[in-house]
Amino acid sequence: MEPRRPLLCWFVIGATAIGAAQFIWLSTHAWEPTAFLQVGDDSPARAPIERDFPDLARNPRHSHDGKYSYLVARQPAFWRADAETIAGLQDPAYRYSRPLYPVLAGLAGLASPSVALAGLILVQILAGGLCAAALAAFARRHHLPAAFIAVNVANPGLYSSACLLTCDLLAHSLAITAWLFVERGRFRIGIGLFALVLLTKEYYALTPLALAAACAGQRRYALAVALAAIPSLPIALWKLALTAEFGPGHGLSNFTWPGGGIAAACPMWSGGGNWLGLLAIAVVAISLVAAAWPRSPARLRWACAAWGLLGLCASKLVWGDPADLLRAIAPAWWLASWFAFSKGQSTDSGGGCPMSLSAFGHSAYPPR
Repeated sequence: MEPRRPLLCWFVIGATAIGAAQFIWLSTHAWEPTAFLQVGDDSPARAPIERDFPDLARNPRHSHDGKYSYLVARQPAFWRADAETIAGLQDPAYRYSRPLYPVLAGLAGLASPSVALAGLILVQILAGGLCAAALAAFARRHHLPAAFIAVNVANPGLYSSACLLTCDLLAHSLAITAWLFVERGRFRIGIGLFALVLLTKEYYALTPLALAAACAGQRRYALAVALAAIPSLPIALWKLALTAEFGPGHGLSNFTWPGGGIAAACPMWSGGGNWLGLLAIAVVAISLVAAAWPRSPARLRWACAAWGLLGLCASKLVWGDPADLLRAIAPAWWLASWFAFSKGQSTDSGGGCPMSLSAFGHSAYPPR
């Protein structure tokens, strides 16, 4: 298929791929939708979820974040959440810090239990469609082949997110879309989308910050400041409110010194963990090579440096869990594939970032 195929077609392809993955996953779990929530037998989330689903499917061996997405979807206003829900979230300051996905899925807390669960599933499918369409638009802009889109639609981190009902796929899709709007000079829309991205998953602040660094390097300071500061304001205010209510949370356990997580996790790898770990190392390595490649566009170099270093500094908690690892490398995957399919050459006619600054009162061209 060609990148010039209508974007709606790519949207359908992406949505269908995610829906098919969820269908296959559901078929291996006795067709029980509550299995998506991944509630362990001893999980504190079990009690509040069983209030809504008495026949809740439980997973005695594994437990992931879908249950937290559901609890927040049911009670997104943390200041009014009941004690059982707060206990079920275990670390509410951390779990409530990514509100957009559950708020959309649960219709801001108005949805019934079944509708909230269906919403968590449906948002993943729609995000998969948005991701494929955004990738197709990106491929057209940068003269990349259809294989670039196919490789990114096959990004394993997206399917991990879709089947575990986490926020990563939505954040990923919105981030690529926001990037496109900024490249096209639609700064207000792009920056607004980046604000939504950070409300979906705060780690994705690395993407607008990378674009800001690239713009600063081209002396486009007004745009750099806007990209760095404006998207961070809503999530910063939200986190301040969470900290005032619950304390700081424990998200820093996801990081360690560079390479430490890989070294600690390698002895844990077995079976599929071996090839997943090697795949993740390869993606991180390609990202770091792209960051150092002098002929790559500046924004690609900055973004690859940010996401490659994030993967390198991820802790044993991330590298030791295949599901977490796949989602952690999802942003580096698309950036590394951009570098690979562009053969390390700038894909812009001028070799730089084709972003007009007219909206910020500056010339469209950098100073000479």
